[in-house]
Amino acid sequence: MNKKYTVCVLGAGLLLSSSLARAALALPENVIDPARASSVQLSIYNNNLAFVRDTRRADLQKGANRLAFVGVSSQIRPETAMLWGDGIQVIEQNYNYNLINPLNILEGYVGKTVKTALYNEKTGETVYDQAEVLDASMGKPVLKFSYGIETDFPGRIIYDSVPEGLRTKPTLVIDLKNQNKTGSRDLELAYLTGGLSWKADYVADVKDDRTLSLNGWITLQNESGIDYNNASVQLIAGSVNQASYGTVRPMMLMSRKTLAAGMAMDGAVAENAALPASEAFADYYLYTLPAKTTIKDKQSKQVSLMVKDKVKYTKEYRLSSPLYISWNSAENEFTKANPKVIYKIENTKTNGLGEALPQGTIRFFESDSRGDLQFIGESRLSQLAEGEKTELSLGSAFDVYASGKISSVKKISDKLSEMTVEITFNNAKDKKVEVRYEQNFGGNWEIVSEELKSEKKNASTQRWTVDIPAHGKYVLKYTVRSEKKS
Repeated sequence: MNKKYTVCVLGAGLLLSSSLARAALALPENVIDPARASSVQLSIYNNNLAFVRDTRRADLQKGANRLAFVGVSSQIRPETAMLWGDGIQVIEQNYNYNLINPLNILEGYVGKTVKTALYNEKTGETVYDQAEVLDASMGKPVLKFSYGIETDFPGRIIYDSVPEGLRTKPTLVIDLKNQNKTGSRDLELAYLTGGLSWKADYVADVKDDRTLSLNGWITLQNESGIDYNNASVQLIAGSVNQASYGTVRPMMLMSRKTLAAGMAMDGAVAENAALPASEAFADYYLYTLPAKTTIKDKQSKQVSLMVKDKVKYTKEYRLSSPLYISWNSAENEFTKANPKVIYKIENTKTNGLGEALPQGTIRFFESDSRGDLQFIGESRLSQLAEGEKTELSLGSAFDVYASGKISSVKKISDKLSEMTVEITFNNAKDKKVEVRYEQNFGGNWEIVSEELKSEKKNASTQRWTVDIPAHGKYVLKYTVRSEKKS
């Protein structure tokens, strides 16, 4: 867009002179329908929000004009609408969303005369008459005929025309003053709207004990009431704050310049790119789809986000002890607990990633002994910056389990106790496994003896790494001294 173009926040024109406003009253509408669009650009956020930039060719007369932008989003936030154009001055804008439907047409004829048609089943003839519409409350007409008033008329109502003010599509009507000479030019209407959203989904194919392939998909959802044909689409990952009543935010104004630059990709690059280009933007992350696309109303569309063939991971079996251990614990036990299965991934280039991943659901698959792919679980991924680590829990292990007990309690004083704990781990797998066992403690505590060296996870948790042989077991024993906090 040329820097000389005027940016007008619609509605601000109400401050112009009353003479201009009066002159606009008698203007005919110049309908600018979607077929006249020269470009459509969408910036779609995660939280049911989008920034639309709709550029259409308009024939302007010098002086006052009334433009009807037909087919704007039915969930537009009119107070955010802005118009860009060379030499234009906005006087007034009106968002007309009173659409044609049976109820609206009926309500538009209250106080007016309509034709009626009543079919006579005995004679097979249709009797035509006239009636005045007295009321249309709750969509049920009250009709005044020459012979009386009908509140439950069984026939049809015929209308001569569509009442004034009804539209086939949501329309933004803009009164403006063209300071340049008569001619055609592009005008860009920009606004925030609800009804557009996107989400990310990932498919992880576990290849072996160390690597997996990761494919990412973007799902676009359009519930805004209109189609976006041949649109340039950018997706913004991150949580954008919205006030209770929408306002034109500085970020939105800035994004026009930034996003326009992003859209102007080198032709060869855009043509050959198979995946969205990504970049950091403000405090968010921005993905640009490599080619224009059409998003129909009431449509879900999927596009590829990423393909990574050799992503390194580690798998961990982690068991948090069901035992409560504190200075006043008594002998108790648990009979069976299965550790959680956790996949750990570090988002670095050396691990096969190294780019920002938007939040979404990761579904894991693995081939069985016959080579058939099987679903093994899913987990929610929070947005993951480059260099960040994540842990994805897929449920509990079936053939690895443990039982445990506080086998003895020794009271040293009324505030100090020693407890011996015994945990038996079982492994029914054909190969050995490693389990991270974590025990929480209450009060002041210390490990006074243990057969397997542990490490402190935090102020209240100790952790053991236990190796369990294939089709075998391992018994972990330790003694802890716990003192009541003063």
